[in-house]
Amino acid sequence: MFKKVGNKLVGVAISATVAMGFFLVPAGETGYAQGENIQVQLLGVNDLHGFYTSTYTEMIDGVETEIGRMDYLAAHMKNREAENPNTLLVHSGDMIGGSPLVSAAFQDEPIVEVMNAMGFDFGTAGNHEFDEGIAEYLRMVNGGAHPEGKGDEDYAGMDFPNVLANAIDSSTGELILEPYAVTEIEGQKVGFIGVATTETPSIVVRQGNENLEVTDEVEAINKYTEELKEQGVKSIIVLAHNPVDQEGEGGEGSADEIARNIDDEVDIILAGHNHQEVNRTVNDILIVQAYEYGKAFVDVDFEIDPATGDIVSKEAEVVFNVQEGIEPDPKITAIIDKYEAQVEDVRAQYAGDAPFTITGGYGSRGPIGDNGLGNLIADGMAWEMDADFALMNGGGIRESLYEGEITYGDLFDIQPFGNTLTKFTIKGEDLVTVLNTQLSDQYGPDFSISGFNYTWDGDTNTIDTLYDVDGNPLNLDEEYTVVVNNYMYGREAHRMEEFTIGEPEIGPVDVDASFDYIQSFDGPVEAYAEGRYQEVRSIFDDVPTSHWANPFVADLYASDIVKGTTPATFSPGNSLTRVQFASMLVRSLELEAEGTSPFEDTTRLAAQTQEEITAAYENGLIKGTSATTFKPNQAITRGQMVTMLKRAFELETGEQFVVSENDTFTDLGNLDEEAQSAVQWAADYGIVMGYDDLFKPWASATRAQSSKVLSIHNYLIR
Repeated sequence: MFKKVGNKLVGVAISATVAMGFFLVPAGETGYAQGENIQVQLLGVNDLHGFYTSTYTEMIDGVETEIGRMDYLAAHMKNREAENPNTLLVHSGDMIGGSPLVSAAFQDEPIVEVMNAMGFDFGTAGNHEFDEGIAEYLRMVNGGAHPEGKGDEDYAGMDFPNVLANAIDSSTGELILEPYAVTEIEGQKVGFIGVATTETPSIVVRQGNENLEVTDEVEAINKYTEELKEQGVKSIIVLAHNPVDQEGEGGEGSADEIARNIDDEVDIILAGHNHQEVNRTVNDILIVQAYEYGKAFVDVDFEIDPATGDIVSKEAEVVFNVQEGIEPDPKITAIIDKYEAQVEDVRAQYAGDAPFTITGGYGSRGPIGDNGLGNLIADGMAWEMDADFALMNGGGIRESLYEGEITYGDLFDIQPFGNTLTKFTIKGEDLVTVLNTQLSDQYGPDFSISGFNYTWDGDTNTIDTLYDVDGNPLNLDEEYTVVVNNYMYGREAHRMEEFTIGEPEIGPVDVDASFDYIQSFDGPVEAYAEGRYQEVRSIFDDVPTSHWANPFVADLYASDIVKGTTPATFSPGNSLTRVQFASMLVRSLELEAEGTSPFEDTTRLAAQTQEEITAAYENGLIKGTSATTFKPNQAITRGQMVTMLKRAFELETGEQFVVSENDTFTDLGNLDEEAQSAVQWAADYGIVMGYDDLFKPWASATRAQSSKVLSIHNYLIR
C-alpha cells in the first residue's frame, strides 16, 4: 500500500526480518548514469521539546539574528529538499516532552501534526518521549485517544516510523519499538537504527516507566547492524539520543564512545540530548547534532557507491534557522496559529505581579547556594501540601520569572513537565541521607528547599548540620513531612521511597500549585536567595564549620581574597584595618592600578598592597582622611566598610543607588549622607544586620563581619 507523507510517496512493506521496511518509490527517470554514485541528503533535528512557535535572538556570525519557529524551519528544509529528490527528514529524539504550554496543553500532539506535515521519514526516542510513561509514548507513535480525554480524540499518531533498538519492556522482555527500518533510494538500501541514552530510566518519572529498561547502545547497534548486513544493507545511519560536545576538531560525550566501539559499517550518527552544535568525525563516523528548540538543523550529504552499496563520502553542515529572507511554510504557520489561538485563554490567566526578575535553577557552591525562584517554588509546594519541608530539583526550573504581570503561561514555561506533587513522611536522619544524594563533586547541591536550612561540607560533599528556620539544629530523631514532585520521588538515586513512612499523598500538578501560591500573595511576589544552604569547610581552627562566619570565610579563602593570621587561625573577632578591607575589595573585583595614589602614609606598605590601594583610589572605592593621608592601619568602622562596599557595587553594576529614607536603624544621624545611604542600601540587600534597631556604625568591623558582607556582595554581582 502507499500513503502520502508531506511531498513524498512512500511504500510500506512488512517482512519477517524487518518489521518496517520503507522504500522510496522512484518518480520517473533517476537522472543518474550507470555506475554513478547516488547522492543522498539527510536533514535532521533534535531536542525540539515542543518549542515549535518560539523565536530567539542569538548572535550568528557576530550579528544579532532572529532564529527559530518550525514554519521557518520547514521552509528551509523544503528549499534544501528541492535541491535533491533523494532527501530524508529525521530526528534523534526529545521532540516532545518538557514542552511549552502551546504544545503541552494538547499532549504534544501539535508537534506530531507539524512533523507529519513536514514529511518526516524516521525518528527515535529521547528521554523526554517517556515523560508520561511507555504507554503514552506508544500512543503518541501509534495514535488513539488519551485515556483522560486530553488532546484530540481522533489523534492518528505519527505517520513515519520511530525506531528504538535498546528500549525494552521488562514485563515482556520485548523491544518497545522496532529496532530499525530500511528505505530504498535509487535501488540502494539505507538502514536507520535508533538508540536512547542508557541513563533514560534514571532521569524520567518512574510512574508509567516501571518496566522501562534501556540496554547498552553499542551492543544494540552492533546486534542490529549485523542483521542489516545480512540483508545486504551496507549504508547504515544511527539516530542516537546521546550527548556529544565539540571543541575545534575534538570533543567528548557518549556518542564519541559509541562511534569508537561500533561496527565500522555505520557511517553517520545523529546525536542529541545535550543541545550542542556538533559536526565532526570520530573513527571515520560522522557525528552531528543540531543545537536545540528548532534553532538549527543538520544537512548531511552522502554518496552511495551502487556497486557496493556502501557510503563512500559524507559531509555535513549545521544550518541555523534564520528567519530573515525566507517566507515561512504556510501549512506549518496555519498549525501554529490554530493552537496558539486555542491556548490563549489558558495562558492568559492572571496569577500576580513580579517587581523584578526572579531567577532560579540548580543550587550552587558557596555561602549562598540557593536562588530566589527555587525558594519561591519550594515554598509554594510546602504551602500547597501543608508539609513541614519541600524539595525542588534544579532541572525542573526551565525559565526565569520575569518582571511584570505573571500569567499561568509564564509559570508553565518555568515548570513545563506536568509533574504531580508527592508528600511523604521521613525521619530527620533519613532526610540527611536523601540530601546527601543530591550533592555532586562537580556542582555541589541541586535541590531548592523550604522549611529548613543546612550547611554542607565542601571537602566531603556531605551534609554537615540541619537547622530549623530559627537557626536551631533539627531533631534528627523526629518525623517530618516532605513534599517533592513525582519525578524526584521516583528516582531510586534519591532513596525517598526507601525511607518513606506509611503511604505517600499525591497532590496537584506542580505548576498549578505555584499558580495558587502566587495568587495567595497580598501584593507583588518577592523572592530572594537567602543562604538556605551554605558550603562550609574546615580551614581554620577558630572558625569551625559550626561558626556563623565559616561559609563566608571559606568562600573568600577559596578565591584568595582572605588569608589567615596564621596557617591555622583566622582571628575572626579581631578588628580589620582600612587597608585590609580595601585590598579585599580590589582582589574581589580584580582591579589593577594604572598610576600611583596621592597617599604619603602608604609608601612603607608592601608593593602589592600599595598597588591595591592605588587601584581602589583610582576606581573611587576609597577616599583619604586628607588629600595625602589614608591612615591604612586604622581600624575600619562598620560605616566605612559598607560605604566602600556600596561604591564597589555601583562600580561593578554601573548603577547608582540613592536611598532617600533610612527606616531600619536609629543610630545613623551622625553619619554623612553617603554613609547613611550605604548602610540602608546594605540592609535592604540583606548584606548587613544590626543589633535590633541599632547598626553601631562607629564600631570597628571584625574580620568575620567583613568576610560575610564581602562574600554576600560578591554573590550579588556575579
